[in-house]
Amino acid sequence: MIDIVIFLALGACTGLLAGMFGIGGGSVLVPALMFIFYGMGFEASIVIYLAIGTSLTSIFFSALSSTYSHHLKQSVEWSLVTPLSIGMVVGALIGSKYATSLESNDLKLIITIFLFAVGAEMVFSYSQFIINKTKKTLSISNVTAPLHGSWIGFLSSVIGIGGGSFTTPLMIAGGYNVRKGIGTAAACGVPIAIAGALGYMLFGHGNSDLPNFTSGFIFWPAVAAISFASILTAKVGANLSHALSEVMLKRMFGIFLIIVGVMVMIS
Repeated sequence: MIDIVIFLALGACTGLLAGMFGIGGGSVLVPALMFIFYGMGFEASIVIYLAIGTSLTSIFFSALSSTYSHHLKQSVEWSLVTPLSIGMVVGALIGSKYATSLESNDLKLIITIFLFAVGAEMVFSYSQFIINKTKKTLSISNVTAPLHGSWIGFLSSVIGIGGGSFTTPLMIAGGYNVRKGIGTAAACGVPIAIAGALGYMLFGHGNSDLPNFTSGFIFWPAVAAISFASILTAKVGANLSHALSEVMLKRMFGIFLIIVGVMVMIS
């Protein structure tokens, strides 16, 4: 019973973050689920894979809710969602295969480096894009979007996130404002979650160390509780993202990623 309450609280936090930052909440879900699964006595060698697979599956529902909220506020660039998603699906399937072949400590190191690097960049460097929103530093078109989507999908599936930590900066570098970047990232999190979850389900199938109520590296009781709570709070997060200033939103996003990086490093 206590575990379900913890999963519900985690889901509420996930939905809030998904709505605010368009990230799906995986940056928090993966390290949090690792701590919880260790506490539940799950086999240590599979905990990180189980956390990533469960995270990606849960992200699907919060991403859907967040996307709808951002769509109502006209902050989704739908013309780029489809071409980006094509690459993301391919990249996510490849990424899930690659991640499940890595040692768990190597995977933790990759996740930590990613969170520190992106967080620091968002806090210290990306402010120049906010000051001069009309200056494009990167071309994003129907031709280049699938290429960008492929590496975003790959890295997102390896790390267990919805891709917003990559898609939002990409959109900003392409000349879009931060709110449009967040909304588009939320929409792109849906195909990443589907493809990544299927990959972890497939590549974890038959593992003898898996606990009950799992399909491959997906723990369904956690998915159910997290998804239920995240759907309820995603709209609140989306409203908050439109209430805060763009500069404040980006700095909060960067600081948040750095804090999570510390959580993963000490886990």
